[in-house]
Formats: sequence, C-alpha cells, structure tokens
Amino acid sequence: MIERREFLAYAGAALLARFLGNPGVTWGAERNANAFNARNPESVYAALGLEPPTETGSIVIVAPDVAENGAQVPVEVHVRLARVQRILLIGERNPYPLLADISLGERSEPWFEVKVKLAESSRIRVIAQADGRLHSASRPVKVIVGGCLAG
Repeated sequence: MIERREFLAYAGAALLARFLGNPGVTWGAERNANAFNARNPESVYAALGLEPPTETGSIVIVAPDVAENGAQVPVEVHVRLARVQRILLIGERNPYPLLADISLGERSEPWFEVKVKLAESSRIRVIAQADGRLHSASRPVKVIVGGCLAG
C-alpha cells in the first residue's frame, strides 16, 4: 500500500514532468508591457504588431448578458479552429483593454474559462491566431456595478 506522502511526491513529479516536457506551453514568456498598458483595442493591435482581425463564427463566447458585478464576470471561450497558436481576450471599454494574451503552440480547438474585470458595459472580444490569420468574435455584456477604476 502506498503512503500518502509517497503518493503526493509521485503526483507532484508527474505534474512537473508533464508541464516541463510540453514544448507547446510557454512558461515565463516575456510580458508585452506596451500591449497590456494600451488604452484601446487598436493600440493593443499596434503594440503586438497585429492587423485588425476578421469576424468568424468559429469562436464561441459564453458570458452573461447582464453582470451584476463587473469585478467577476465569468467568460467561457471555445475556439473551433485548427492549429490555434495564440488567443487574446479584450474588454473593449476597459481602461486597459487587454485582459489576456495566451500562447498555445499549436493546439486543436482550445477551450477555457476565466473570470474577468469589466469597468463598464462593454463588448468582450476574443481574437484567435490560427494558420497565420487572425479570427475574432465578440459578445456584449451589460455591467451593473463596475469592477475596475481608471488609473
């Protein structure tokens, strides 16, 4: 019978090996401060060196129509595109609109859930880079109590 400490040691070692051995996940990648400090979506695109994306139905955003508290807005994203290398999450009317910049290597149909802060009612935009092209989808969320302040 395996002891609790042995089990935890094996589980920790397996988890560490899984993440260190996965070339598709970038750990400690340098943060693009200019993109995260940009004040509007167009400045985010410029800071990242990206062209404006084209709209697609291959990205599904699940978020509430009305969020009572802008400090914790649940967002679920399904990207139904092949070979997705990067996903950006943008709160268009936030003081700092770039919420997440996720590098994936080449994943097939990524999915994730996250809670974001929205300062006011806004569109949540997801941009996925797949096969060298940018695809985008957005969803409006009405915020009753704002979650972040400017400055």
